[in-house]
Amino acid sequence: MSTSPVKPHAVLLVTGGGWHDFTSGAAILSKSLTDSGRFTVTQAHLKDNGVPEFASLSSGQFRTVLLYTQGGQLTSEQEEGLVRFVEAGGGLVGIHCASDSFTKNDRFMKLIGSQFKTHPPGVFEFVVKNNATAIAAGHPLVTRTDDFLINDEHYILEPRADFEVFAYSHLQGKDHPMGYTRKQGKGTVVYLANGHHPQSLSQRNFLRLLERSLRLASGEDLSVKNPIRAGILGYGGAFNMGKYHAEAINAQFGMKVVAVCDLDPKRAAQAKVELGESIQTSTNMDSFLADPSFDLVVEILPHNLHAKACIAASKGGKHVITEKPFCITLAEADAMIQAAAESGKALSCFHNRRWDGDFLRILNIVRAGTLGDVFHIDAATSGYGMPGAWWRSSKEISGGILYDWGAHYMDWTLNLMPKRIASVSGFLQKRYWHNSSNEDFAMAVIRYEDGTTSTLEQGNLAAIGRPGWRVLGTRGGLTNGGPHQDITVVTYHDNTRRETKVPGGPGTSNAYYQNIGNHLLLGEELVVKAQEARRAIAVLNLAEVSSNQGGKPVEVPGEAQYTPRYLQPW
Repeated sequence: MSTSPVKPHAVLLVTGGGWHDFTSGAAILSKSLTDSGRFTVTQAHLKDNGVPEFASLSSGQFRTVLLYTQGGQLTSEQEEGLVRFVEAGGGLVGIHCASDSFTKNDRFMKLIGSQFKTHPPGVFEFVVKNNATAIAAGHPLVTRTDDFLINDEHYILEPRADFEVFAYSHLQGKDHPMGYTRKQGKGTVVYLANGHHPQSLSQRNFLRLLERSLRLASGEDLSVKNPIRAGILGYGGAFNMGKYHAEAINAQFGMKVVAVCDLDPKRAAQAKVELGESIQTSTNMDSFLADPSFDLVVEILPHNLHAKACIAASKGGKHVITEKPFCITLAEADAMIQAAAESGKALSCFHNRRWDGDFLRILNIVRAGTLGDVFHIDAATSGYGMPGAWWRSSKEISGGILYDWGAHYMDWTLNLMPKRIASVSGFLQKRYWHNSSNEDFAMAVIRYEDGTTSTLEQGNLAAIGRPGWRVLGTRGGLTNGGPHQDITVVTYHDNTRRETKVPGGPGTSNAYYQNIGNHLLLGEELVVKAQEARRAIAVLNLAEVSSNQGGKPVEVPGEAQYTPRYLQPW
C-alpha cells in the first residue's frame, strides 16, 4: 500500500542569514527529516559569497534543495546552477524567509515565485487553511489533512511568478498564500510561508507538510493509485458505531467502505440503507474475513471478541483497526501484535480522542513547560448511579469498569506522561450494584521510572465526584471538569500565583482516519501504534492482577525495552 521510496531522497539543506534562529532551525529540520527515514540530509550554510554548492548541483548528488535562508546574494554561476538544477527535474522547497533571500537575483526570485513584502508585528496565532479547490482535485500536499492553528510570524508576499496555492490564511480581510507549488521546466518548486522560529518549525502539522513537499519536489508520485477498500465488522448495536466509522472512512480521499458484516441480518441490511446498495453484506465472520475484495478491517465488536477477530483478520492478510479498548488482557494484546507482525500488515486501535480539543490544549500546556516538570496526574470519570443492564456492565464481556472510558483516559495519561512505567498497582471493589458484574469502583496507580505518578479512577459508587483531570507540576497545575469544559491553569512565578481559564481548543474529528489513510497510502508514520495500545491495556489488566494480590505493585512485561514517543504538540 505504501509509496515509500526504496532509497531515501538526498536533500541539500541550506540555512543562514539574519533575523532567525538558523542554528536551532537547521538542527530541527535535519533531525526530523533524517528520523523519518525518507531523506538523507547534507547541510550547507549561506556565506558571504552566496552558496557555493549551487554551482555544482548538476552533479546529480541531490534530489532536492531545501532553503531556510534570509538575505544574501548568489553569484551568476550559483544562480545558473540552481535554476538549471530545477529545470532539469530537481526540486526546490523554500521555507518562510526563503522568499526574502537573494532578492537581487532576479532569476532566483522568479524561480521561488514570490518575494517577502511585509508582516504584522510579532508572532501570533492564526489558522492555515487548505484550499478547497486543491482538496477537490486531490492535491497530495493537503489530502487527508485539516486546517491547523499555528503561532508564527505572518508573511505577506508579492508574487514574482505564477503559482498554485494549496494553503492560505485570512488576515485583515484578505487571503494570503501560506503554501504554493509551481513548475519550472521539469522541476517542482514548493514554498511554505510558515517557520519563523523553532516552535513553528517543530509543529507537527508543519513538519508533515514539509515532508510531503520534499517528497513531491523530489519527483515522488504521491497520487492515489490503489484506493483503500475497507470492511466493517460489527455494523449495528451501540451508538451506531458502524455507520460512524463508515462515514469517517468515506470522507477521506482514497478510502472507501465496500463491505459490512453483522451477525444480525437486519443490521447488515441497514448498512445498505445507510451506505448504499453497492455495499457487500455478510452475516458470517469467517467468510467475511476471507473476502479478497477489501484491504482493511475495522472491528467494532464487544470487548471480549476484539482479540479473536483481530487475529483472524491479520491472518487473513488484512490491515486491522479495532475499536477501543484494544482488548482485555496483556496476553491478548501480545498475540494480536504478533499476528499483525507475521502478516506484515498494519494494526491500530481507534484512540480517536487523542485529537479532542480539550485534551490537545492540556497536552500543549504540559509540553510547553507552563507547569514546570509534571510529577503527578489524576484522571477520573467517577459518579454515582446504577449501571445500565447491557453488555458493557458485564465484566465477562467488557473486561470490567476500567475498560470503557478508562481506555480513553489511560491513553491520554500515557501521552501526557511519555515515560517508562516502573509498576502498576490496582484497587478494585465490588460492593453495591449487584445487577452488574462490573466492579463498582476501581483505581489504577502508575509509578514511572523517575518516581512520578498517575492515577485513574472509575466508578459508579462515588457520591462525590472528582475533576476529570488534575495535573501537578513544579511551577503550577491545572484542573478540568471533563470534556468540553474550560481548563483552570494555576502557575507560580516569582512567588506570585496566577490563575487563568483556558478554553479547550478545536478538535479534529477526522484526524484518526486521515492518519490511517496517510499511513497506508503514503507510508506516513502511524500515530496510534499497537504497542501504545498494548501499554494502555497493560495498565488496566495489571491493575486487576495487583488488586487480586492485595494491591501489590506489578511490573509491565517488556516495558524496560520500550521508549515512549506518543503525540507531539500542535
